Amino acid sequence: MATERLDVVIIGGSLAGLMHGVMIKRLGHNVRILEQYPTSIREGQAAGMSTGVHGQEFLKKHDLVQQTPRFVTASYLRVFGPDLKLLQQRKVPFKLTDWKTFYYRLRSNFDGLISEYVPESPQKLPAEGSVTYETDKTVVDVSHHRTSGLTVTFQGDDGLSHSLHADLVIAADGANSSVRKLLFPKLNMPYSGYLTWRGVVLERDVSVETRSFFHDQCIRYRYDRSYIVIYIIPGEHGSITPGERHLNLVWYYNCAEGSDEYNKIMTDIDGLRHKRTVPFGKLQPEVWVKQRDGHSTHFPTPVKEVLDKIDSPFVTAISDCIAPQASFYEGKLFLVGDALALFRPHVAQSTNQAALHCLLLEKYLQGEITLATYEERVQSYAHTTLLWSRDLGSEYMYGRMGQIYHKTRHQVARKAKGWGFRL
Repeated sequence: MATERLDVVIIGGSLAGLMHGVMIKRLGHNVRILEQYPTSIREGQAAGMSTGVHGQEFLKKHDLVQQTPRFVTASYLRVFGPDLKLLQQRKVPFKLTDWKTFYYRLRSNFDGLISEYVPESPQKLPAEGSVTYETDKTVVDVSHHRTSGLTVTFQGDDGLSHSLHADLVIAADGANSSVRKLLFPKLNMPYSGYLTWRGVVLERDVSVETRSFFHDQCIRYRYDRSYIVIYIIPGEHGSITPGERHLNLVWYYNCAEGSDEYNKIMTDIDGLRHKRTVPFGKLQPEVWVKQRDGHSTHFPTPVKEVLDKIDSPFVTAISDCIAPQASFYEGKLFLVGDALALFRPHVAQSTNQAALHCLLLEKYLQGEITLATYEERVQSYAHTTLLWSRDLGSEYMYGRMGQIYHKTRHQVARKAKGWGFRL
């Protein structure tokens, strides 16, 4: 790559976009993020997440915020069946946080945004490039011409169409990436056959016994081809003080696409039918009451208490896909994060993948690896992780034949590619 200062446009100002923005500005390039969300203040994003080994490596390398990162450690993953019978147990190094806590930390590193999560901006380094984070900007086209290079066309908050040129474009616009659709209009995102219900409850709002049960562990409770995951994450404004933290719930639930039940769940309080996610505050209250009360009668006390205390979750129809290519126009346009590869969330690798893409792109921009090496490594990671996530999910969600099919595909991939991943 050339060593001159580049003008970089990042499409999507969520976690993947911000990680890339922080890294690229630290290399001395100018960065302009175009985010379609109307404001910088994010509400209703209390979803729990694991940063993963690459996420931790990114923070070690690029996080300049002075306060200690706000994570909750879970030392054990335990799988329980009916009557809390322990089925599996293993020691894990989970560093758990939530979307908003991580978002505001990245924003502080990117453009110095001050918030109740990060009240003091980190010091800007002398060689950093300039940055802007622009909201209410919807990208409608990215084109490339041999002479003029890359052009990004977007609709602004004024309702008008605008265009800008860039030396480098990073498409970090998430699971429903508009750039991926432009590049691969026939690429499908097949529905997995199940939904996830997600919600949080304050630690202090449950009994001492329930709090104690979830201490220092991530649990999976399995029943009747479904399962529930519960773990502790930071609370409001990133608090990790016991009692102020949140218990985070993810409930995997089989539901046939197009069924009356599915259509009812995916239609919000305003009558809008959602394709992927019914967000916080939009789920019909009676839908959640029916889901919770109709299935939780025989759940063990700690799980049932968390469910009973959640008033308004959000629900997502689970899909996955991988774009057949990550880089375009000889390394001038990249799909990163969920825009490149969307996994079923069983293996909690979304943030880890985004960080991996960021660290590998940094190596490419600094001339440490070739574009071909970058492409091979991100695609290898995507394909092995997609098969891993399907394999793990099939153990809980499918019948015996489905388990055999996905486990066999995963094992073949592991044998062919090896396991683990290197930077």
